[in-house]
Order: sequence, then C-alpha cells, then structure tokens
Amino acid sequence: MPRLVVLYVSCTVNKAFLAPYAPGVRYTPNLQAFADESVVFRRHVTEAGQSGIDFATLFTGNQADGHGIYHHPARLDDAHELVAESFAAAGYDTWFFSGHPMASVELNYGQGVAPEHALEHALPFPKSAKRTYPPAVLERLTANTAEFAALLARLAAEPDYRAFVQVAFTVSHEPYDLYVSREQTLDFARQFPEAAHGVTPAELERWLAVYAEERHALNWDFASVVQRLQLSSADVERLAAVLELVYAACIHEFDGFFGRFLAGIQASGMARESVLAFTVDHGELLRRANARFQWTHGLELCPEVLDVPWILRAPGLEPGAYEGVTRSIDVMPTLLGLCGLPVPSACTGTDLAPALHGAEAPPHLFGYSHTALWPEERIRQFAAYPQVNSLLPANDPRLLSVRIRAEDRVFKLLHRPAGEDGYEAYDLAADPGETRNLFDRAQDEHRRMAEELARYKQRLIAGFDPTGRNSLSEEETLEYLRSLGYAR
Repeated sequence: MPRLVVLYVSCTVNKAFLAPYAPGVRYTPNLQAFADESVVFRRHVTEAGQSGIDFATLFTGNQADGHGIYHHPARLDDAHELVAESFAAAGYDTWFFSGHPMASVELNYGQGVAPEHALEHALPFPKSAKRTYPPAVLERLTANTAEFAALLARLAAEPDYRAFVQVAFTVSHEPYDLYVSREQTLDFARQFPEAAHGVTPAELERWLAVYAEERHALNWDFASVVQRLQLSSADVERLAAVLELVYAACIHEFDGFFGRFLAGIQASGMARESVLAFTVDHGELLRRANARFQWTHGLELCPEVLDVPWILRAPGLEPGAYEGVTRSIDVMPTLLGLCGLPVPSACTGTDLAPALHGAEAPPHLFGYSHTALWPEERIRQFAAYPQVNSLLPANDPRLLSVRIRAEDRVFKLLHRPAGEDGYEAYDLAADPGETRNLFDRAQDEHRRMAEELARYKQRLIAGFDPTGRNSLSEEETLEYLRSLGYAR
C-alpha cells in the first residue's frame, strides 16, 4: 500500500499552457518531466468553472446535486464523507495545505484533517498599487513549507507511517499580475520569446494599467469597454497579447513551485512509495472573439474552462495517455482504489484503478458540467453589467446551462434569458474553438443527448436546496469575495 498519497490541486489553469497537453510549450518542464512518468488523462472534465463547486466535487466524488455546493462561497455540509476522511479511516495521517479561500478549512473543506494538520495559507487580496505577492509567500501557498519537509522526513524515518496530503491554492487566478511582477514577466518573455507575442516593456505597462482599472468590465462587459475607451482591433489584439503573456508567466512560475514540491518528495526517497495526482479545479478562458465573456471562467461552458488537466503517478502504473473521458468525480475513488481502499457508497464517481492496471477495459463515461450560480451579494455587485444580470438575475438553478462531453463531441443546453433555451453541439477535434454549431435534432445521437441534457438539468434543479442553509451571511460573503478580488 502506498505510504504517501497527494492530491495536489491548483486553480485556474488552462491546459493549453501546459507542456503535457501542448507539445510546443517549453515553459513547464517540471510538469512535462512528471507527465513522462505518469498517466496523462487527455479528456478530463471538471464540473463547473467555479472553485467552491469544483473542490467540493474533487473532495467528495459527487456533483452539485450530491454535495450541495452550487455557488461559492458556501459551507460544505458535515454529512459528506470527504477523501481525507476515507484515508483517515484507513489509518493515514491526513494533512491539508489550504491556500484557496473558497475551499478552506473555515468552509469545512478540511473534514477528516486534525486542526493541527490543517495549515491555512490563503492570501488577502492586496489593496496597494504594488500588489504582486512576494515569491516566498507563494512558496508557502504551494506547500513548499517546513511542515511538508518535516512530514517527508517522518515518512522516511518511520516505515509504518502513512500520510494523505491535499493541497489547494491558486497562483494564476485573475488578476494575473498578482503572482508575477513586471520584472518576472519581462524575464519570462526573454527566456521564451515564442510566448511573448512581441510584447514590449512599454506595452506591458500600458495595458496592465488599463487592466488594473477596467478588469471587471473587461471580464463581464468587454464590448462596452472597447466602445468607451475607443479601442481599435489592433489595441484589442495587444491587450490580449499582454494578458496572455502575464498568464503564461504565472504558469511558468507555478511549474517552478511544482518542481520544487516534487524534488522534495524525490529527495526524501518517497517517490516510489507515493501516489501523486495533479489536477485543477477549473481552467480559464482568455481572449476568444466568439466567447460570451473574456479572461474568466464561471459562466462559460467552453473547453478552456471545463476540459482540464489530470496527471497521475502511482506505483505499478505504466506511463502513457488515457484517452477516454474522465471526470473530477472520478479522482477520489481512483485514489482510494489505487491504495486498495473501499470507495464510500455515496460517491458517484468511477474507480479507474482496474482500467489503469489493465484488469478491466476503460469505461465509457460522459462528462457532465454546468455553469455556476452566484450568491445574492455577488449578483448585486455585478448588477452593473447587463449581460451578466440578464443571464443570472437570481441564485436559481433553473438559470443553469449544462454540457455533456462524449469523447470529442460536446452537447450543450444553454439558458437564454430572452427566449427558449437552446441546444448546441460541437466536434472539438475538428473545431476546438467551437465556431460551428452542429446540433441537429434529426440525428439520433443529438436527439438522445438533448434528452440527457434535459434530464441532467432537472437533476441539478431537484438537488438544489432553496433554504440556503450552506450559505454565508451577506457580510461573510462579501469578505470572501474580496479575498479573490471579486468585490472592493
């Protein structure tokens, strides 16, 4: 039985910026080296584009109608058996390096972890103009800490000791320049000019100043910013190039943090006795002309947000690509299965360990996803943006849009405020940017998937608790929203 099991989850990572998923990327060498020793899941799907929902899915092996989180911030109910609780019941010492405010110990995402092992490192949103976090602070956020080093030393010294570690954080959430300074970004551009898009220092300063002033409006009401600031198409192109550069620099910095985390495990001698799963809560949509919103996540059903990385290294697993559709709900049962431990009966995910070991054929799975809801306080905060307000005027599950991935085909049922909800279908292999809606109810598969989408949405509506018992007070909600810069 593996003595160290790690579930390492970053936030807001677009897999097109990672070498294992985009062969031309040079700036994530540590992830590439890890992938070379691991199973790389090529069609992995998360539940929603919102952290509180997605971390709940990873930690419970259930979707929103099971774990009850439809928006963040919200408290996770005690009734659920979390992955840490399952490992604790099997005799593992459990640890939580908690660096994400929307999936924190305070919000009950640390169930199964003793208080002294629940280490909170979430960062307050900076209020000053010089707002980039120091690298040493981010090292702690990514579990490169003395506590983790001591845990590795104990594992090396005590052959009977076992530990489960969950890590949750973000170093790439917007605003992206929180995590890399101007100097780091320019240095990154010099090292990796193919990712710099020719951005000059003057352009970096100019467009990051616009971004600092207009960030929310750029995310949620882009067309109005273009009109109000009289931005030309060339201006929009350079703004997008600057933000993509800064985001790529964030991902490069994250790769360094992850590399140092891996190096600690290797130096301790525990690599051969460990199961290590790297994944993310959700991705990020950057600038795409046909997208509803830009530089954001929660209200989009696009592949940049929902099709996310999962890379898994474990004793006895042959490295290579896993081509079938997998889901965030499958991570928990698979980790338990790889350790020979029982999966809780309430978990709706699939244990993929038999398929990974070659004992069974890979199961044929659909990946179910949906948009997020927002708490009433956030709805009020964003009431100034008409497109958002029309889509999400209330915390009501009937306003959700839903998506199903089947191999490289995706089917969507989109909530449309002005008229009847609409169906869409895309072939991601031929059309990754989702420019051609192929939905045709005359096709048998499309008709069946339309029915399945409608059933899925009804399941989410039925599972929603209108009492709001997991919700926070308005004051608490506002404080959490400020922690990620969603509110001032």
